[in-house]
Amino acid sequence: MVLVERERHLTQLSALLERCLDGAGSVVVLRGPVAVGRTELLHTFAERVAGPRVRFLGAAASPEERQLPFGLLSQLLHGAGAAYAERAEALIGRPGRPEGEAGPQVLEGVARILLDMSAEDPLLLGVDDVSHADTDSLRCLLFLARRLRRARVMLVLSDQDGSGSRHADVRGELSRLPYCTQIRLDPLSCDGVAALLAHDLDAHVAHSLAAGAFAVTGGNPLLVRALAEDWEAHARAAGAEPPTALVVGDRFAERAVSCLHRFGPDALAVARAVAVIGEAPDADLVARLTGLGAIETRALLELLGTSGLLREGRYRHPVAQAAVLRDFGAAGRVAWHRSAAALLHADGGPPVSVALQLIAAGDTDEPWAPAVLQESAARATAGGQVDFAVDCLELAHTLADDEQQRAVSRAVLAEAEWRLDPARVVRHLGQLTDALHRGHLTDRQSLSVLEHLLWHGRVDEAATALDRLARTESGPDAAELGAVRACLELCYPAQRHHRTTRSPAPVRTPPPGSAPSLVATVLAAVRGEGAVSGDHLWQGLRTDEPLTRIALGLLALARPERLATVAPWCLPVLADAAGHEGPDWRGLVTAARADAALLRGELPAAGTFAAEALAESSAASWGVLAGAPLACLLVTAVETGRLEEAAAQLNVPLPAALMETPFGLRYLRARGQYHLAIDRPYAALSDFRACGRLLRDWAADGPRQLPWRIDAAQAMVRLGRRAEARALLEEQLDGLPVDDERTLGRALRQLAATLEPHERPPLLGDAVEALQAAGDRVELAHALADLGNAHAAAGDSRRARPVLRRAWRAARECHAERLARVLRPGAASTPPAGAASGGPGRSGGPRASGGVLGGEQAAELSAAERRVGGLAARGHSNRQIAQRLCITVSTVEQHLTQVYRKLGVRSRTDLPGFLEDEEEPSGVNSTAGSPRTDPLLADAFSHSSPYSP
Repeated sequence: MVLVERERHLTQLSALLERCLDGAGSVVVLRGPVAVGRTELLHTFAERVAGPRVRFLGAAASPEERQLPFGLLSQLLHGAGAAYAERAEALIGRPGRPEGEAGPQVLEGVARILLDMSAEDPLLLGVDDVSHADTDSLRCLLFLARRLRRARVMLVLSDQDGSGSRHADVRGELSRLPYCTQIRLDPLSCDGVAALLAHDLDAHVAHSLAAGAFAVTGGNPLLVRALAEDWEAHARAAGAEPPTALVVGDRFAERAVSCLHRFGPDALAVARAVAVIGEAPDADLVARLTGLGAIETRALLELLGTSGLLREGRYRHPVAQAAVLRDFGAAGRVAWHRSAAALLHADGGPPVSVALQLIAAGDTDEPWAPAVLQESAARATAGGQVDFAVDCLELAHTLADDEQQRAVSRAVLAEAEWRLDPARVVRHLGQLTDALHRGHLTDRQSLSVLEHLLWHGRVDEAATALDRLARTESGPDAAELGAVRACLELCYPAQRHHRTTRSPAPVRTPPPGSAPSLVATVLAAVRGEGAVSGDHLWQGLRTDEPLTRIALGLLALARPERLATVAPWCLPVLADAAGHEGPDWRGLVTAARADAALLRGELPAAGTFAAEALAESSAASWGVLAGAPLACLLVTAVETGRLEEAAAQLNVPLPAALMETPFGLRYLRARGQYHLAIDRPYAALSDFRACGRLLRDWAADGPRQLPWRIDAAQAMVRLGRRAEARALLEEQLDGLPVDDERTLGRALRQLAATLEPHERPPLLGDAVEALQAAGDRVELAHALADLGNAHAAAGDSRRARPVLRRAWRAARECHAERLARVLRPGAASTPPAGAASGGPGRSGGPRASGGVLGGEQAAELSAAERRVGGLAARGHSNRQIAQRLCITVSTVEQHLTQVYRKLGVRSRTDLPGFLEDEEEPSGVNSTAGSPRTDPLLADAFSHSSPYSP
């Protein structure tokens, strides 16, 4: 047996026993909370002293034997010897005696037997759980206790706190005896818990778990041992990696319920009521739920607290609470939850508390229940507790008793589920659309249904419903309908074209002074009907515009470069809502950031953001918007050379309506680029032409739209159809806006590919200039590679070498590994400086044929010369180097002269590649940039606006 923090009690018992041996009898009552270790203390003491000097007789009372006359006394005298047993049997063995009717002669006879035994040997009598003893046995023990002053008998009784009023007179009479000693056992301290755990666990583990175990058990030894067993069981299951934290498992749950069943029925009822109510309960509420008196209930709550199960009226750990609820039984638990809900509602309790009880009950016939559930859902949604709000609305919907109430509750439920997962709304859309047509929904709910239909690609249903609302005199105002219509036309351009060929529904005129929606403003700019300026967007943005609509409008832009115009104003709106409104606004923000990073040529950042966006939700949750991050992920995987990953993305299931949206255009274009990368030009051309057909069907094929002709021309050049490619590119360039430098640069690059090699450099030079101005680093790297190869094909290696080196460096900076691998072994007769030293295919360096400069020559350079040489190898001018290193231009020239002499080269174009790998000097900003930097968004989020604080 394990005893902790009980040595002083054993010492006290031993002192009393020594007095007993001298003829001074005593009565000892061991008191304490349930499972505090009274039984262990009694048995340990008996084992220590029982022997030749002291005779021990023990018994343990049980609730099952309360109705058995002299049952406890029979246990006690079982080891008394044959002669004493026969005497006892003659006194108490008469069958049929009613309980509590033993006469004085019987009581005197039993006491005389025990006193006669003590004349032979000192007698230690131990009775465990005396509160459960039968009445006759208790009367005999009390009769004996009154005669122990001069006897060699020590009577030890173990009694539990809160054992009820039964035999209260016996306890009272014992307490009046001058030789009666009360010994109270308290729960263990935190150090005691650590010591008890150390008997079963490693000392270091026990010390680390002690504080947590004390908080969970309140020092109850039985529960502490259960935690040790749970930890050991989990450690065995974990194998080589045992748990590092406290494990509260099945054994703890079993022992917690066992502790409760040691109490009387009233204490058990209070414990169950606390488990049902859940939160810190009011004692009066517990009393009303159990039917007990308020004073008695408070006493029982305090008793449960001293046992280590409760703290401040609540269960110390939810595992114990759940175990009590399971032990309660389903029928009783449901009935009590319903009663608790009714009591809380009658007392004007918080709606959330009432709703928790209703949800736990699962059903009710109370007429006030739906209203309480909807109010609780609204509060929970405002507080960010969307899961609880959905639970409330699910139950409220099942309780609705008429068609309109069911429609409204379904709409509210769909809104809440949208915040958790947009895919869950699909199951409601059919019935919600029907309710919209029947006029059962509010204006806001009708608009939400339209937005959900658009999100999931059910465009025909959305268009029909929108036309119906437009023909209705009452309903959403014109500005709101206009915003949704703008979103419809932006996401599904064919709808805009179809509306011009049929009789459109009349649209109510917005009231004077109403602000246009953000989506309508962006759509107007896309159509070319107005410029999108910061002030215009901020004036057009209503702060209450649903973010679903904004997200659809923002990500529906066919070309990511438009984000450069709208991101500084739209993205902060999405980011501001990411923490408190769904669905997964973090995913939407991250998808927009992926496009912005791709626009700047930051491939790792774009790929990371796109992957994170798709990881936020399933493809079904993204709806048709999945095409945007998926296209971005495909492009970055292709450019970074991760073709297997790109192939895996092509297997992601997509909505059928995707190809009716700009998201589908972007996906088709990205898939075509993948086909080009794996040398499938026919498949690529098919995808690019499909983009063109869609744009023509939408009556949106123009120089401002997706430049599919450039991509198709690239596939045609691969197929040797240069004349067709040239015609497409000339068509693309015809009417191209002068400020669209990105498209201009890409078109000139592909146009150069249709010419003979010696004719390409002028066009490629213009392409490089345009792409550099546009800031498209990936396309710039490709254009530089083409220009270097063109110079090499023309035999101008002097020009080819620095351009190819610059192309390779640009490819490395933006992590376009597929291109960098092509350039590394040498795209012309002279490889790009800075390629991997000693790599395969390295040939023809300055003053070194077939190899790179040796380590001995490199070691001759000083640290200052390596820094200057590194910056020169990267293409910096002498003045730029001087500014970066805070030295004079003359000093730069002197260092470069030494570098040229030591390395045996004549100019900076001949500098070896290892210098380019030199680290930038401290405090110098690298042109490569971190893949996680996001300057466009950093500017956007710090943008000052009329709506920013």
